[in-house]
Amino acid sequence: MPRIPRAVVDEMVAHAREDLPDEACGMVHAKDGVPVAVHRVKNDAASPYRYEMNPLQMMRLESRRDSEGEKLFAIYHSHIASAARPSPTDVRMAFFPPGEVEREPAYPETMYILVSLASEPPDVRAYWIRQGGEVVEEPIEII
Repeated sequence: MPRIPRAVVDEMVAHAREDLPDEACGMVHAKDGVPVAVHRVKNDAASPYRYEMNPLQMMRLESRRDSEGEKLFAIYHSHIASAARPSPTDVRMAFFPPGEVEREPAYPETMYILVSLASEPPDVRAYWIRQGGEVVEEPIEII
């Protein structure tokens, strides 16, 4: 069971609230398997219904991970009024090209964290998106 520091969860929730009415998105980096940083990424879709992570910011974060010895722990985004579960659109977008669910996901070793603002306190859950579009919840422990 992945352990996620409370400060990391709080930062994702803060980002979700600050980007209202649109969905927020970003990446969580880890060192030695422990999440250490939340990196906000611009939602190029600027939509309350979906997210598109800015590709230039994603590239820069990949360079930073390499230079700092970090790994991509999770991709996160928020749902404004729906449950903390990947939507069909979220699942399609986890593949490249989008919708090619019979291929490996674009980030097969990376969890997807959803922050739902539909309830208070916000619900935060993690998932694996697998080949074939299978969604598997990964229980997390907030420490």
